[in-house]
Amino acid sequence: MLLLAALVVGLPRLLTATVDPESVATDFLQAIVDGDLEEVREHVEHAPDASGAALTAEILGAATDRLDSFTIDDVDVGAGIATVTATLSNGSEHSSTRLALTSHADSAFAPVDWELAPVHLPEFLIDIPLGMQEIRINGVALPIEDLMFEANLYSPQIAVQLLPGTYEVTVAAPGPWQDEPEVTIEAPPVLGTWRKPVGELQPVLNEAGHQEVRKRVDELPQECPGTASDVAEDCPFTVSDGLASDAAESSDAESGTSEADPAGPGDKISEAPGIWVLDDPMQIDVSSSGGFLLSVTATGTATFSPDGAARSRGDDAPGIQEPVQFSGMAYSRPSGELRLAPDSPNGFSYTYCDDPESGDVVGIVLLDGEVTSRDLVELCEPGIVAGV
Repeated sequence: MLLLAALVVGLPRLLTATVDPESVATDFLQAIVDGDLEEVREHVEHAPDASGAALTAEILGAATDRLDSFTIDDVDVGAGIATVTATLSNGSEHSSTRLALTSHADSAFAPVDWELAPVHLPEFLIDIPLGMQEIRINGVALPIEDLMFEANLYSPQIAVQLLPGTYEVTVAAPGPWQDEPEVTIEAPPVLGTWRKPVGELQPVLNEAGHQEVRKRVDELPQECPGTASDVAEDCPFTVSDGLASDAAESSDAESGTSEADPAGPGDKISEAPGIWVLDDPMQIDVSSSGGFLLSVTATGTATFSPDGAARSRGDDAPGIQEPVQFSGMAYSRPSGELRLAPDSPNGFSYTYCDDPESGDVVGIVLLDGEVTSRDLVELCEPGIVAGV
């Protein structure tokens, strides 16, 4: 009788000690609002293809538009399961979320405990410029290898979990001609399956880089010695089709040369040695094609003058004026030198050069023809290792 009485007395006490589903959900949501990352991480879904390395107090503390309030709208309790519906807010945006819970007890007489099912957080899939070793989220550096989602040699990607908020993401500038790329990413007040790709984290050419590209483009005519008709084969820029015939017709018309004199001044101009000179600075368009590669197009007009007469001597000798265009790549060598390479029908072959101590990619060298592993070592600067 005494034992039975003790059980009857103790049972109500044990049952009243149970924490209900609403309280469990409230504690979790309040931990997000308070920035209690230790509590939050205990309930986060460990995604197989997204890293939780960015779930730190320092990164979250510097985020803006964080989850700042919530309300519990409904609690639905069934046989061993419960669903808590809540409205989340960051001050300007609101969304509804559902948290699933399950119950368990150690024995028939033990209190019922409610546990949150693993919670999904917003995820970002970020394209990383090749050669980067770390990324900074709100100023906190994280190793790329800890966040890697797709270890593609030429298009690396990372995937990160973040709590609701706005974050600033940057990587180091690849060389002196580009500024550090920076992108703002916004995780909405959502708890659930949500993933967003981020492809804007590409280096931006800075003012010094623009000036250097301009300098290299202005030097293009210096790579065109020879005759006007040589330009299609030997120059890094192209001119309109039929240059020689157009030039001959124009010159013949001015000089009155007849068909009886087939070797008129036009032919002499097109076949005489001379130089090309840009009439005005070319219009240049530059866009990023990766960490150390830039796509460059330039258009303008240039005049070919036999023996450099029209421009270098400043006289009025006749010349051939033609629209010209450059299309190709600008790339940064390990030394920091910026070079141009015209488009090729066979495309580009290149290798990345790494700093052996830091592992950072420090530049690119172009490959011409078949290259052996020994050649690769010699192509990069002394003390620099060729990538694969």
